[in-house]
Amino acid sequence: MSENGGAGSKHLVSSAGSWDPPACWYEPAYTPEGFDSAFQALLQSLSGTTGGADAQKAYDELKADHDFHKGEQGAWWGMVKTKDAWDLPVTTTCTQSPGLRWVPAGNPPAGLLTVTPQMLSKIAYGATKLPSPEVALSPTADRQTVNLPTYVSFSRPLQPVSVTASLDYMGFSIAASTRAVPVSLEVDAGTDDASPRTCTYPFTTSGGGYVVDSSSSSCNVTYMRSSRGGTYPLTGRVKWQVSWTASKNPTATPANPLPDGMTDAAPQNVVVKEIQTVVTH
Repeated sequence: MSENGGAGSKHLVSSAGSWDPPACWYEPAYTPEGFDSAFQALLQSLSGTTGGADAQKAYDELKADHDFHKGEQGAWWGMVKTKDAWDLPVTTTCTQSPGLRWVPAGNPPAGLLTVTPQMLSKIAYGATKLPSPEVALSPTADRQTVNLPTYVSFSRPLQPVSVTASLDYMGFSIAASTRAVPVSLEVDAGTDDASPRTCTYPFTTSGGGYVVDSSSSSCNVTYMRSSRGGTYPLTGRVKWQVSWTASKNPTATPANPLPDGMTDAAPQNVVVKEIQTVVTH
């Protein structure tokens, strides 16, 4: 698994709920030599037990039939179960038959639910960490004034974030990469005493990154009442557009859509004051 996201990043939160993996699937488990060695170790552990004779019979049959397929291109695939599928009582249904199957190099045979790029893309999605946005206010949070707009920008550009999940084992190579790109920032004033209370700004590209600057926008949060000695919790939330490719290259085509991701900025305690007017005669 390879990823980037930067220090202080947080796992991506899907706007469409979490993903539940299948209860079980098949993936490469042993080389022919590795399966032979593992089976011999099993025989030693079962020596003198009631199951030892059955295990020895199974070993002899595999030995006689192609000698575990030694010298051939391929792998022995085994079934993998999620924790829920192993738990009792069973809470997740596994429809695959347990055991090990010989799979020649190339595409897995029909009828096996095997690890796929789409499954890997969702594993990569769950592993994606996105940076917490740093929203800068103008005027600053401690100098807000009633009836004057609050401009927002980023102290530094946001970069796309990518994660690759891959399986490279015994001649089988499967990969999927996710890529998250920031598309919009929503700002919430933290009080209904603002007009408007929320504004949403699209990201634009600048200097190789993605930025927001609301100074020329027609929508900017404007506080209509002072915070009266307290503060308002202004928040920001970034929406990320997420896609995946069936390769180790997150920018390859075609790019398949995944649910949008969301990251929240830390609330800023905004102090809003009335404009003080001095009248002279």
